[in-house]
Amino acid sequence: MRRNAITFSRRHKIWLYGITLLAFLSGIAWAWLHYWMQRMGEFGDEANPAELWMLKTHGAAAMGMLVMLGTLLPLHVKFGWHARRNRGSGAAMLAFFGLLTITGYGLYYIGAEHLRAWTSWIHLGLGLVLPVFLGVHIWLGKKTSRISAAQAVRLLHKDKPS
Repeated sequence: MRRNAITFSRRHKIWLYGITLLAFLSGIAWAWLHYWMQRMGEFGDEANPAELWMLKTHGAAAMGMLVMLGTLLPLHVKFGWHARRNRGSGAAMLAFFGLLTITGYGLYYIGAEHLRAWTSWIHLGLGLVLPVFLGVHIWLGKKTSRISAAQAVRLLHKDKPS
């Protein structure tokens, strides 16, 4: 176990921030291509050919983010919650990622066009403010005091029956 189970290893940070950045940038690129880079075709506006690649990249990054979220739950979230550190912004981040997941799922599976349009705008809006929420969560986490290794071990064994 690391000295402080709430913090990430360097490798974990690189994966987490890298996948999050890839999802964010591919989502922004898709929106830019979709809303501002359509071209006039023989039958009206046509999608930019790069849109499909941005969607594929965004979907792959989203799957990676779900895996990374799964790596956060057993240590980072659990220890942070028991240590009463950053609970408000942590709960907000979990709700935020939950909404992104639900709206992303909806975009893939909702057939009704009017519902799909709403889901798309909600997903895009959430995605645009994600860096702000994540930055605030990180900043607040750095402000709180660090827990000791002994506290982390006690927290780990707190939920286990003796």
